[in-house]
Amino acid sequence: MEDGRTGRILFARNADAQRHPASLTKMMTLYMLFEALRKGQVNMNTPIYISQHAAWQKPTKLGLPAGDSLPVDMAIRSAVVISANDIAVAIAEALGGTESHFAELMTQKAHELGMRNTFYHNASGLPDDRQITTAFDLGILAHHLAYDFPQYFHYFSLPGFTFRGRVHMGHDNLLGRYAGADGIKTGYTNGSGFNLVSSVVRGGVHVIGIVMGGYSAHRRDLEMMRLLDQTFAEINAQPNLVARAEVPWQNMAIASNAAPVVAGFQFGTSQPVDMRPYAAAAPSGGEMDEDAAESRPDDDEIAKIITAAPKPQIGPQQQRPAVTPAPKPQANLAIINAPAQVNFPKVQPSPPAAKMPNITPLPRDNAVPVSLASLQPQSFPQVAPTPRGNAIDESRSLEPKPASGSLVANFANAASGAERDWTVQIGAFNDVPTARAELAAYAEKSAEKLGQAQRIIVPYAGSGGKTMYRARFGKFAEAEARAICITLTHEGHSCFASSLAH
Repeated sequence: MEDGRTGRILFARNADAQRHPASLTKMMTLYMLFEALRKGQVNMNTPIYISQHAAWQKPTKLGLPAGDSLPVDMAIRSAVVISANDIAVAIAEALGGTESHFAELMTQKAHELGMRNTFYHNASGLPDDRQITTAFDLGILAHHLAYDFPQYFHYFSLPGFTFRGRVHMGHDNLLGRYAGADGIKTGYTNGSGFNLVSSVVRGGVHVIGIVMGGYSAHRRDLEMMRLLDQTFAEINAQPNLVARAEVPWQNMAIASNAAPVVAGFQFGTSQPVDMRPYAAAAPSGGEMDEDAAESRPDDDEIAKIITAAPKPQIGPQQQRPAVTPAPKPQANLAIINAPAQVNFPKVQPSPPAAKMPNITPLPRDNAVPVSLASLQPQSFPQVAPTPRGNAIDESRSLEPKPASGSLVANFANAASGAERDWTVQIGAFNDVPTARAELAAYAEKSAEKLGQAQRIIVPYAGSGGKTMYRARFGKFAEAEARAICITLTHEGHSCFASSLAH
């Protein structure tokens, strides 16, 4: 468990065991998108286009066809609420050009945040043996999502959303059920088990819990609630364990137009379950999709695994063990804590789960038609395509004119004999004016590194035949372009080296 405000370990069990994040991957995908929003690279109405690669992703997904699009606002909702794999890939391609390059940027960002044992190879969390993380690292990420981007954190409290007249319900069963729960994300694959990151706020105390490797969605949720209850009981007994302050995203959510949706919490049953419908939902490789897995009733025999788990003893921060891979799912948890304070009122515990009324959840498989004109994707003007292969030289000069002493000038001297047919690409955009504006903004903040490099816009055929525009600086020798981009990336600017031929 953790107090999201400071990141100090309060209680942990197997917090450094290597795990597959499954759809918890999308927490980082969204962190990258929130960064792009903050930098002005996109806005809430920017269309996210669906490529054929995105459309081919396995469920769970929103199911848009290649060539379709949806605004950033709906892309966020889809990734949070239903863990839409196709939308996660579309976001990756919009921000990184390709999903693989975006995964490299995700890994780099993770390490910058202190997530030393996390490595990404896709943007969705679909099975990949190389995609690993730890509960400790996910606690760091959850903290940064909440406090780096409080203006967007309300998205993680949405148990459902509507899109094109259809209702989509999520999998975070604590929302609307456990007192103070306000997000954030679930995840499941066969290899990861059932994962959950939860944010709970009571009386100015913010607690983040991480449970990974659960044997069922129901038992994972019960384990999370049990540990949260024990944590808040310890906080009541020792008020100086945690810091208390206003939670920034709560006031922002009140002021926003984000309307909450009532969530259902469906407990498991000990009755025999016909598993044939769920087996049919699994792809040929035997991987059950997340929606089917989260909806599957629980086998009550698993209860003994969780009831036998030891009660957490909250105390001073413990020495973290060395990272070791876990051979099979086993519930684990991390909670982080804050500086000492005293004489605070007690946090009200949540009512016992047995006394809480069951709420019938909205159906997931059979979408419910509603009137929702206000949330329909907007129409965006199409730009007349420039003939492919004709790059637009925004600087209107034949060769770069490096500023004296700039990084470009230094590398230009060192690579004067090399062929100069490489560029530093900062992104791909929907139209020429946007690409031009992004180049100008990027040049202004990176003038010392880029000098007076040419600004080049290269049209190319995107998904669905739409023409997109790559924004680049050039022209450089290959080693020069790579070295410049490495330096810019280390300073927090997104870019990658690319040949003019591509």
